[in-house]
Amino acid sequence: MGFVDPQSIGAAGDLLTSVALIIILFDGGLGLEMGVLIRSAKQALLLTVAFFFISAAVTSAVMYAGFNYSPLASVLMGFICGGTASAVIIPMISYLNVGKEASSILIIESAVTTVLCIITVLGILDSYDEGNFEVGRIIGSLLSSLLLASVIGIIGGLLWLRLLNWIRTIANTQFATFAFMFIVYGVAEVLHFSGPIAALAFGFVLGNHKPIIRIMSSNVPWFNVESVGVISDAEKKLYKEIVFLIKIFFFVYLGISMPVDQMYTVGIAAALVFSLYTVRPLVTKVLARKRISPYDNSILSIMVPKGLAAAVLASLPTQYGMIEGADIQAITYNVIFISIILTSILAPIISNTPIGKAYYSFFKNKNNTAVAESAGTNHHVKKK
Repeated sequence: MGFVDPQSIGAAGDLLTSVALIIILFDGGLGLEMGVLIRSAKQALLLTVAFFFISAAVTSAVMYAGFNYSPLASVLMGFICGGTASAVIIPMISYLNVGKEASSILIIESAVTTVLCIITVLGILDSYDEGNFEVGRIIGSLLSSLLLASVIGIIGGLLWLRLLNWIRTIANTQFATFAFMFIVYGVAEVLHFSGPIAALAFGFVLGNHKPIIRIMSSNVPWFNVESVGVISDAEKKLYKEIVFLIKIFFFVYLGISMPVDQMYTVGIAAALVFSLYTVRPLVTKVLARKRISPYDNSILSIMVPKGLAAAVLASLPTQYGMIEGADIQAITYNVIFISIILTSILAPIISNTPIGKAYYSFFKNKNNTAVAESAGTNHHVKKK
């Protein structure tokens, strides 16, 4: 309606998107259980890589073959839209009664694909700028960013557990954990690793303090139950309130940033989203574990919203002087909008509707029929 635009908010807008991503991933890490993560890590990484590259390939193919964009623009669009949005998925799954294994897969996917998007898009654009494309350099940057950022987050989490008892002797320190989380994020970013992954790993350590303390105390004498502090339930509730507040500002800013003056890009975006929502159930059917209930597999197959990473990366092609940069940005914003709306509509109607039954029958097999009935019954009871 012309009342505001992203420039009205100035530098605070970019700061807000970064803060939202960090805090939401930290909260997601707090909710990850070590046992579930260990059981689902292999499956989660397999699905993450498959979802990302298949989504990128499908998007690129539709852009190139369907709308006659150049190979470079098509590939960039594919990698920009290859990931999923932590800011949408992590809050949503907490309301959907998703099983712990499926929940862990979705959290890991949203965090890792954010890094995959950033590394691949920046690698392609840098290679385009220099006229020299090096796959090895992109893969090396990706692995180092993920692994070393995780190490920084884990070390930061262990250090904070050790310092917590001392910190609590000081007045007014409920926000100290958030402050230290930003320090961990900053250290990772200064070293050119993934700050969001470091924040996720930091939250994971704090959320799994009991098994971690048990493991550490048998090997490190000064790291035991008496010497470390823990995050209380009251603090976790406070953090969730902050996450809720940050989400509101983030989505308002995201809405302000979406252009609606190029209507032909809406049709292209709708075609891309339709393609992704068609392919994802097929990939889930082939790769997801059979013991995951049809309900959880259905949720896995519809969680394709795009968000912060796509919005930020969409502006880069124009900065690098690409002719199709403006189209890429407009299409990406519309993909974000349509995918979030579609996910928000599909998620609550997966249970006890004809659409849900169609998803259930698609994912049902002899290994998970009993699990399906149990999950469906429990879900129905919780909904009541």
